[in-house]
Amino acid sequence: MKAIHFIIAALFWLLANSTASAQPYGFLTWSVAEGLPQSQVTALAQDNRGYLWVGTNGGGVARFDGNNFTAYGVADGLVDNFVKALAFDPAGNLHVLSRRGLATMYADSSSFQPQTILYEQDLLLNLNERAVEWSESYWNEHRNALIYTTETMVATLEPGSDGWTVPLGDNVLTSEGPSLPLPNGKRLQAVQNDGLYLLTDTGEPLAHYTEAAGDLPHDNILCLLRDRQNRVWAGTSGGGLVRMIPSGLRYFDEGNGLAGERVYAVHAGTEGKLWVGASARGMQFWEGERFQRPPVEDPTIGTKIGSITQDLSGRTYFATDGKGVALLDSNRVQLITSRSGLNSDYVLKVLPTGPDDILAATYAKGLNEIKYYPQRDSFAIRSYGTDEGIELLSLASIIPYREGYLLGGTDGRIQDWAPTILPAPATSPQTIIYGPDNGLPPARISSMLLRRGTQLWVAALGYGLYYTDLRAQKPRFFPLPSRLRDLSTNIFQLVADPNDLAIWVGTERGVSKLYLNRDGQPDYLQHYGRAEGFLGGETTRDAVTIDSLGRIWFGTLDGLVRYEDDRTDLYLPPPPAFLESTQLFYAPVAATDYELRGGRPTFSAQQNHFQFRYGAVDLTYPDRLRFRYKLTGEQPDWSPLTSERAVRFAGLGAGRYTFTVEATTDGGKTFGEPASYSFAITAPLIRQGWFLGLLTLALAGLIIGLSYYFYRRVQRREAALRAELETQNQLLNLEQKARQLQMNPHFIFNALNGIRGLIDGKNDAEARRQITSFATLMRGILNNSRQEMITLEEEIDVLRRYIEMERFCQRFPIDYTINVAENIDPEEVSLPPMLLQPFVENAILHGLAGREDGGTITVSFALRGRRMQCTVEDDGIGRKAAAERAKGRAGGGHKSVAVAVTGERLRAGGGSLEVLDLAGGGTRVVVLVGVEVW
Repeated sequence: MKAIHFIIAALFWLLANSTASAQPYGFLTWSVAEGLPQSQVTALAQDNRGYLWVGTNGGGVARFDGNNFTAYGVADGLVDNFVKALAFDPAGNLHVLSRRGLATMYADSSSFQPQTILYEQDLLLNLNERAVEWSESYWNEHRNALIYTTETMVATLEPGSDGWTVPLGDNVLTSEGPSLPLPNGKRLQAVQNDGLYLLTDTGEPLAHYTEAAGDLPHDNILCLLRDRQNRVWAGTSGGGLVRMIPSGLRYFDEGNGLAGERVYAVHAGTEGKLWVGASARGMQFWEGERFQRPPVEDPTIGTKIGSITQDLSGRTYFATDGKGVALLDSNRVQLITSRSGLNSDYVLKVLPTGPDDILAATYAKGLNEIKYYPQRDSFAIRSYGTDEGIELLSLASIIPYREGYLLGGTDGRIQDWAPTILPAPATSPQTIIYGPDNGLPPARISSMLLRRGTQLWVAALGYGLYYTDLRAQKPRFFPLPSRLRDLSTNIFQLVADPNDLAIWVGTERGVSKLYLNRDGQPDYLQHYGRAEGFLGGETTRDAVTIDSLGRIWFGTLDGLVRYEDDRTDLYLPPPPAFLESTQLFYAPVAATDYELRGGRPTFSAQQNHFQFRYGAVDLTYPDRLRFRYKLTGEQPDWSPLTSERAVRFAGLGAGRYTFTVEATTDGGKTFGEPASYSFAITAPLIRQGWFLGLLTLALAGLIIGLSYYFYRRVQRREAALRAELETQNQLLNLEQKARQLQMNPHFIFNALNGIRGLIDGKNDAEARRQITSFATLMRGILNNSRQEMITLEEEIDVLRRYIEMERFCQRFPIDYTINVAENIDPEEVSLPPMLLQPFVENAILHGLAGREDGGTITVSFALRGRRMQCTVEDDGIGRKAAAERAKGRAGGGHKSVAVAVTGERLRAGGGSLEVLDLAGGGTRVVVLVGVEVW
């Protein structure tokens, strides 16, 4: 056996190093750092939902969804954490064979249940004692049995049996390791400790993938699996889980001999060499499928090489950050620095301009022409700046344009000019500056690409990719269409594809291939990241080139990546969606929650709050998974794409519903097989026929009762309104009467006669004073009569002027006092006008007039809550004596109609009037009226 093994391995090695062309593959690895519970993967299986189950040697079983691992071990029911084989039966049950026995996770469970393995001698098979290596498991559809095969036995679980039968037999394995057929007719063969071989359908080797070549994390492959997307997965002995990617990408890092992982410059030179500047570790080139160094003392070690080029004679130039330009000619290196005549030692880029000439563009000080003279073995340098037409001395990118012209980019501007360094253009040189007026964003120009001589593509950091045609009279730069805006805006590399109408764009997330239509306009994108085998991560500025075989090389911060156009179909359809759970009021739906009607779950009207949890598994593009859903009967249109994996519908009405969800991995262009759940909700009690009839009668009675109630209510409201209107009308009449009777006509007549007497007696000064007093009193009375409320101060002023005028008119002395309580501010209290004047008038004309020596009138104001108590008191002859005296006068004397009207006003406004006879003569009138206090 060992001899056969050696012969096969040697044959594989000889054939693998022949000139046979192999389909390029990339490899992705997951190990303990990514969540795998153990680095030795012994078994692989995929369930019907798409999850990948990984058996490990000491870490139990892990379920992988493309992003995360969920581990299961002894605590979850496994018999042992050292897994030997995995298999799914048609019912979706997972069988895990370990050193100490078998455990099964049933499809509707999340934990394992130990099983019994029968053995022909001691009934219980102790795999530890027999040291049996289990290697393969599958479900035999013809026998309807689960079968595990080893080198010494076959274990079979027959339907209806109590356990496993393990007959001894011959070696059932015929290869050195697991083997796997591929859809294209090829086959993968693992050889113990010798990696993985890709074979043709006739067994001829095409490629050999090993740990030493940087393909695999470990050379010992323990298991192989092809998932339902036809992607190959491998379990290694110590290197974790590996996925093979048919992407056309090959990755090179320090394990392949690269000097450093940070590749800042690449250049496809003559004689098949690819020159590389990596991690400030000097000059290096790729030739003969290996990295080599030129046999010289390298002065660039320790400084970054940012650009590499060759002149037409084959000499190689290296642009450095701090050491100028290094010239490699045969086996000798010369440094060209500022001491030699360069205007700066920090060189952005070197471009060939002739057989022995190059152009060295610096970061901030313009250009340099370096001309080498082989006859004299010397070089000459000439610097160019603003005097030679260079307006943009600070450059971030520079490329040649048409003959004699250059395009230089900086912050938000691009210069198109013909410096005198290059061959003279056919027309006179003219400098053109493109900037914001041409549509360029205010950002640093990190890279530029010229296609077909005039189509210019510009990468603006933070803004993305712009393009224009320089043939236009005034070129206008356009951004990518919105449908392509998922391309990163941090772009560092641009190169035209030599085989397709496309542009390769290097970003911080890998590279993208931008396909163009026949007119050169952007059409669609294809991304190459970690999932597609682009393992370099972030690309570096301008470190991209195309070699003589048409292969594109990308420099990245994590190595060198080569793309070979293999023309394979990389399209992977989106995965099918599945429903993880259906919840009713936040609890899983149980069979007791509904009844089946026509095969459809039917819920009661109160059971109308549903939550659906859904998912899909795409092991290749887990980060691109998006979902859309709809609820037919409630939400007929598809929802927008979402990464959420649950949706809730509350308060659903009666009807039939179907929840449908689909998954996509290409932004919604295509969708996988949908998952759906159909159910119904019965009509509520209120929609039952008998209940509707009863409800109709009840509503009719309620309507009649409410109608009668509102009719009576309207009647009462109208009656109250009529009463209120009558009261208001009465008040208006009283107010009118009060205004008409506010002043006794005899008082006015007497006042004017008195004033005339003063005039006749030549007492002009007194007459003028009395006329002024009378006019002021009349104005106050007329002003107050137009207002509903006046201040207490205004009322007191009118009363005082009235009493003073009466003192002038009457022949008997009149004394008076007006008292206001201390807690009253006359300016902040308002009351109806002319309430007390009739009572003061009665006190003078009926009370004091009966006494020859006159008398005194006292007017008092006091607050009683929100009402004012007004008191008018006199020491006259009293009401009874005044009435007797009035009978003796002709005409019955003065009738106080104003007093009666005022009394009615008070009672209508909620006030009161009380007239009291005082002992010994005199009268007291007490008025209580509502007031406003500010």
